[in-house]
Amino acid sequence: MDKNKFNKKRLLYNNSEDLYFLTYNTLLILFYLDCKKESKSFKDYRKLAFLIPIISDEKKTTLLLDYYKNKTKPNRNIYRELNRMYYESLENIALIRYVLLILEKREIVVLVNDESKTNIYLNDFSKYEVFIKSARFKGEKERILELKSNISRLKTINYMTFVENFFKVNGVVIWEN
Repeated sequence: MDKNKFNKKRLLYNNSEDLYFLTYNTLLILFYLDCKKESKSFKDYRKLAFLIPIISDEKKTTLLLDYYKNKTKPNRNIYRELNRMYYESLENIALIRYVLLILEKREIVVLVNDESKTNIYLNDFSKYEVFIKSARFKGEKERILELKSNISRLKTINYMTFVENFFKVNGVVIWEN
């Protein structure tokens, strides 16, 4: 393939729509947040829509750590980035739900409906533990563990609390109640 065609295709490619990208990041998050049984499940799968792009990009990880609970006042550029992150993530909630249904059908994850949310945990993670611990995911692993150590109750915090603590307190107009 010639270089111009390759670069054009690269511009059209969107990670957030890649089912493999969403799948392996979901597995990494669940594994490194220790969501390996129902009592330790990840509360409300919708948070994954925000966490996946954050753990995939060091800059976004830093934004979360710096601006969560309004630790720092965002300037105009940061506000625009947070706004973009919020709305792009909202668009991916349905796609993540689709990925989770596929993973559940293949018995990789377990979905547990709980009142107004769906919680998830890994089912028999030993089958793919070697994949998850692969060196190719070193950056994602480090960012997940950094978030885990800096944001208390990351896996159990309510979806709306997470959205309010990261986006709403920083001026982003949110659409949920």
